[in-house]
Amino acid sequence: MKFKSPVTDIIRHRKSVRTFNSNGLSTDQINQLKALLQANLNAPFGNTVYFSLIDKQRVQETEKVKIGTYGFISGAQYYIVGQVLNTNPMACIDYGYLLEAIILYITEMGLGTCWLGGTFNRSDFLGILKQDDQYIIPAITPVGVSSQKQSRRERIIRWGAGSDNRKNSSDLFFNQSPGTPLTESEADVYSLPLEMVRLAPSASNKQPWRIVKSGDDFHFYLSRTKGYNKLFGGVDLQKVDMGIAMLHFEYTCNQLNVAGKWVVQTDTPPLIQDLEYCFTWVPGKY
Repeated sequence: MKFKSPVTDIIRHRKSVRTFNSNGLSTDQINQLKALLQANLNAPFGNTVYFSLIDKQRVQETEKVKIGTYGFISGAQYYIVGQVLNTNPMACIDYGYLLEAIILYITEMGLGTCWLGGTFNRSDFLGILKQDDQYIIPAITPVGVSSQKQSRRERIIRWGAGSDNRKNSSDLFFNQSPGTPLTESEADVYSLPLEMVRLAPSASNKQPWRIVKSGDDFHFYLSRTKGYNKLFGGVDLQKVDMGIAMLHFEYTCNQLNVAGKWVVQTDTPPLIQDLEYCFTWVPGKY
């Protein structure tokens, strides 16, 4: 996916929007979004994700289905919803990667979005999409024109989620093993991609990614919050978060013309207690 602006500027500009202008979207904006969702977006691990633009008012009138977000979103008329087969352990990673690419594109359009993983009724959306139970909807986002004024409820939600807080890089990025923070000079050209990972959104702002530099490779690990996924019908939201981090890292590398590829290594990455290995960035042209 290509952007008109540096992706790092878009990442820094994006924030969660929960209060929307109820006027909706223009025809041109709707057409642009539909074209985006119909584009062939490549997922790192080959999972196919089917995205749809859902018109809340039309669906509620024609399908007699009420779309519920438990009061977390106000004024949004449109939602982007994706579905993926739940038969691959990397499905949620690919989902997070692709939806974040879409969200950044929408941000550059000047529209607002908000990652929703646990605050919407999945059965409502699955009923609209009419897919079988092999498909899951890991997360969705409203899309629309941001209201100029945040509601009091939105301010409270944002404060409660710690949306404006991020862990220090020394708590996330390590040299050889956890406990040895990766310095900016050691990260070298990767210091900016790592910073964009640090700024990535995550469910409840848990920031579960941990990255260990070993030689020239960057190993991505998941630091799980125990019992967290049980809250969301078995959907692995923290793997969705890993996909978001992956996207930020790769797209920033692309901006810097830093070549590399993603691999899943079976025996090279160090096994680290309490951390779950996910994938590795291997530098070089391929």
